[in-house]
Amino acid sequence: PVPMEPVERSANPGKELKERLEALGPDGKKGSATEIKDLLDFLQHNQMRKPLLVMKYGQRLIDDYPATLGDDVWEMRENVLLAALDADEKKIAEQMLADLERQFGRPRESKPSIRLERLKAMYHEACGNWKSAETIYKNILNGEDTVNPHAIRRLVCCHKGQGKIEEAVQWLNKYLRIFPADIMGWVELAEMYVSLDRIDYAKFCYEEAILIAPQNYLYPLLYADALYALGSQKTKRGGAKNPYDVARQYYIQALELAPGNLRALLGLAMCLRALKVTSQTQSLFQWVDSEITRLYSKSGKEARATLKIVRAALKQ
Repeated sequence: PVPMEPVERSANPGKELKERLEALGPDGKKGSATEIKDLLDFLQHNQMRKPLLVMKYGQRLIDDYPATLGDDVWEMRENVLLAALDADEKKIAEQMLADLERQFGRPRESKPSIRLERLKAMYHEACGNWKSAETIYKNILNGEDTVNPHAIRRLVCCHKGQGKIEEAVQWLNKYLRIFPADIMGWVELAEMYVSLDRIDYAKFCYEEAILIAPQNYLYPLLYADALYALGSQKTKRGGAKNPYDVARQYYIQALELAPGNLRALLGLAMCLRALKVTSQTQSLFQWVDSEITRLYSKSGKEARATLKIVRAALKQ
């Protein structure tokens, strides 16, 4: 088979999208089927979340140019269904789901389509029918596909949507035992642990994220935030040692990867303040203070007013 050429992303997707929409006319009825397909492909390749556009132009392809889609018309219905769920347009989602069920609904003696079952469960989620959605996802996992990643992830979402964070944590832990390289899964799990005030557990999750993507400044920054929170907890609870010093090191690492990052600078300043500025750290604190001042000073009057508050807080 001929290998697919990599699709280049637009250098200025916002500007290009505006030009494409202008070419389709104010009501969107001016463009040809090819132009509409190109627009939808452009949104997908540039990872632009525009559910209203996908819904509008996907429906137009389905209604006005079904012959140009061929068998892909069913995939387009699925895309419109997902966009409608994203935009909370339940009537359109219900219509697309009904069309897909008529085409792919199983005879009694055959196995259900996992793809169709997944879409049905997502529709139930959007309608707040949590038990129906959970039942479908668990049926998928109890069938042949016992480690279906989408079903497990959607169960996490179901429990989060109901405010059942403990149950969501259990399902996400199960997912990460099977798919440990999912970095966003580790970050999501860390955020849930933080919401449960389990900073020690969140710290472990951020450590996993750093191991997966050591060149991304965000993960040492989040890890440092967790360490700072843990240091505050241990100080209040009388811990023998607080992690402020380790947090300081990871804020510095984040700054090495993303020089001038304001959040890392503020975190580093807070760590130094918590550790008590000494003669050894005085020069570092002064540098951090000057960098914060420089960044705020470049951002106008409101930012400069905020700077006064920030500097006053750091001197407390």
